[in-house]
Amino acid sequence: MADEIKKFALTLQKYLKAGALERVEERGSCIWMKVRQGELINACEGSLENGAIFDSAFISSSAEGKNASRSASASRSANPFVAYYLFRVPSLGMMLVIMAQGKEFSALSANLNAAIWDERKIQDLTGLLLQGIPDSRPLIFHPESGMPDKHPVGGKPFIKPKSSDYIIKGTGMEGEFELGVGPVHAGIIEPGHFRVHIFGEQINKLELRMFYLHRGVEKAAEGKSLQEALPMIESISGDEAVANAVAYCHAVEHALGFKAPERSEFIRAILMELERIYSHLSDLGGMPTDVGFSVAASRFAVLREDMMRLNRQVSGSRFLHGMCVVGGVNNDLDKNKLLLINHSLENFTKELERVEQLTLKSSTYLDRVFSTGIVTSSVAKELALVGPVARAAGISCDLRKTLPYSAYPKVPFTESIEKNGDVLARFLVKLAEVKESAKLIKWLISHLPSGALQADLKVPTDEESGRIGVGWSEAPRGACSFLVELTEDGKIRRLACRTASFRNWRGIENLTRGNIVPDFPLINKSFNMSYAGTDL
Repeated sequence: MADEIKKFALTLQKYLKAGALERVEERGSCIWMKVRQGELINACEGSLENGAIFDSAFISSSAEGKNASRSASASRSANPFVAYYLFRVPSLGMMLVIMAQGKEFSALSANLNAAIWDERKIQDLTGLLLQGIPDSRPLIFHPESGMPDKHPVGGKPFIKPKSSDYIIKGTGMEGEFELGVGPVHAGIIEPGHFRVHIFGEQINKLELRMFYLHRGVEKAAEGKSLQEALPMIESISGDEAVANAVAYCHAVEHALGFKAPERSEFIRAILMELERIYSHLSDLGGMPTDVGFSVAASRFAVLREDMMRLNRQVSGSRFLHGMCVVGGVNNDLDKNKLLLINHSLENFTKELERVEQLTLKSSTYLDRVFSTGIVTSSVAKELALVGPVARAAGISCDLRKTLPYSAYPKVPFTESIEKNGDVLARFLVKLAEVKESAKLIKWLISHLPSGALQADLKVPTDEESGRIGVGWSEAPRGACSFLVELTEDGKIRRLACRTASFRNWRGIENLTRGNIVPDFPLINKSFNMSYAGTDL
């Protein structure tokens, strides 16, 4: 274990009672810390005070993964749940996983606003009531729409709430009205409810309600083989299929203790950057669309279509499906495909510059996006926002830089940062990232190593089996994280995922305050969160 990790662990011990830190180990680009149940929150708060950034919180009903097989039955009986709290530690370039086993837990969200959705989800999945949680309303399961017979994690019988009402309160201002939007929308769009409290046209408060089409992806993955689960992972959010697949593959690879070949990691990075380009182009065209600037919107749409056609020529799928597998990639990028990508990017870059000039010279467009929907740096930190939304507020958070994975430790690139935090800043960050992705792809192609495409997938047969792994990636919308717990025969025992959309939706609730109702669609589009990526 590196000296820096030992020093960090010793620092956290100061926040805990004697003997509360049961184990510390470095594995799979993570620091794994097991603490006693009653000290979990103290360990989490200590990590935050020492520069860690909250990432996600998951829960499992199984015994802890490593060396758990011999005592699993007794352990589950005495302590049926294992809580995992993940934190990014930029100073170490690693993920910190703080875990504790027990029957009940306290809520980190009592003092950390960013964790509230994670912990409400934990309550819905398990039936536990986290002590001190500031909002105990159901998040995933809607009482008025029916409830499952039992909770998905742990199998506890589901107790139907006394009331099916979901209380949403306004500010109490005299003359305030409520405006309900969704969950059924006018266009072809996924369901989500927006409760807007307004005075005149000014928005006093906005509250979101999601999970109208909860698919149970995490539960459905249980018992599947590692490769069988990949199509489900790619379908979590269609335009982030590669990023989610890579994060999942890394989680599994870390759990099994092996690395994918170097060439496959370079190809994965190329695919992720191709995905970033076409995904951002949708957002770049969407913002002009919502202010009626159809010329710029149509130009961006053409560029996006060109990139998706390139995707199909390269991978056989417009959405780059089926390329990533556990242990590497499914298909190679041969010389002809690499030449095609390079040539296409040269033409693309020239046209993108013309569309950029057209858009940013429009005073009408700039008037609508400047100073609209401002996310301050303090709000972004409070809610642990990720991706372009956070970078537009001046926060460095790109996992390709802060927690480098895949081929990115070797790749030179510039993180795109703006400081105003408004719609224009988010537009500029995504535009800069598209340009940077084109440069990165060319660099990756020019430095693409030779070698194998896949590593042999071997599941350990000794007591080291049943491991847990964590993986992550910087998806177009921001950081996503996966936790995978494996059975002794190498199948999925528990899958848990947190996407950028799950984290960032609450940012929209905050930043719309003080803006006017006609600007809400524009603000929403500048975030462009995925409903499906939230409603797992």
